[in-house]
Amino acid sequence: MAKLAIRKVTDTYLDLNDPESGLYSNNHIYEPEFHQEDYVSVCDELEGTKGSFQLSTNEKLVGVIHRGTQPKYADVETDPSSLNWFGMTDDYGKQVNDKGANICALKSVCIRAGYVDLETARSVSKETYEKTKHRAGIQKNDVLINSTGDGTIGRVAVYDHDFPAVVDGHITILRFTDEDLAWYIGAFLMSEMGQKQITRYINGSSGQVEIYPQDIARIWVKPATQKKIAKIASEFRDACGSYNKFKQDIKKALSSV
Repeated sequence: MAKLAIRKVTDTYLDLNDPESGLYSNNHIYEPEFHQEDYVSVCDELEGTKGSFQLSTNEKLVGVIHRGTQPKYADVETDPSSLNWFGMTDDYGKQVNDKGANICALKSVCIRAGYVDLETARSVSKETYEKTKHRAGIQKNDVLINSTGDGTIGRVAVYDHDFPAVVDGHITILRFTDEDLAWYIGAFLMSEMGQKQITRYINGSSGQVEIYPQDIARIWVKPATQKKIAKIASEFRDACGSYNKFKQDIKKALSSV
């Protein structure tokens, strides 16, 4: 049964700071999830919790929360060499270290529940990377959020690799000066409280859904001590490291068959 919520018209009003192209700065929001108590209550609870903060207000956030751009891909199926990119693990479990190789390009399908699946990544040329890295380039410890698409929207991962990469326009990038904080925020966004807030701000219907960077910026984060932040970050980081090693080891094993 659908959830029912009765709100005043004034409760639908929402300001957008620095709205994306095509959006008004003042809006009335009629998306059902925006008003349902199950999602509203999480925001209200965290807003009233001492030490909580909204993502856009954290002093350790670098720049603004933004999406990548649609890349011009360099890989061509008929040219096997174009399929390689710097840093990838080849079929023998070895890392490609050719500095002349293409650069990794992540699509929304690469962002899984807590980790980045490089097996589905594509590539862009070094020239394209240099032209777009100011907008779409990502660094180790960046928090990545799938921002479009029914079934993929809301997935969160932290980029845990030293090699350069870009993301497409369906992925939102958050960068922090504090690495542990970045991993903690990534973990929180995957939690029930984080996912409910993401759901609240999803726009659209019939599979054509998205969450804008301006709304991700509104999400409240639960406070924690530095000790707890470091512990969660370490455990999350170790889990991703284990996954990456598993992918490398299984390729090594299969290459000898």
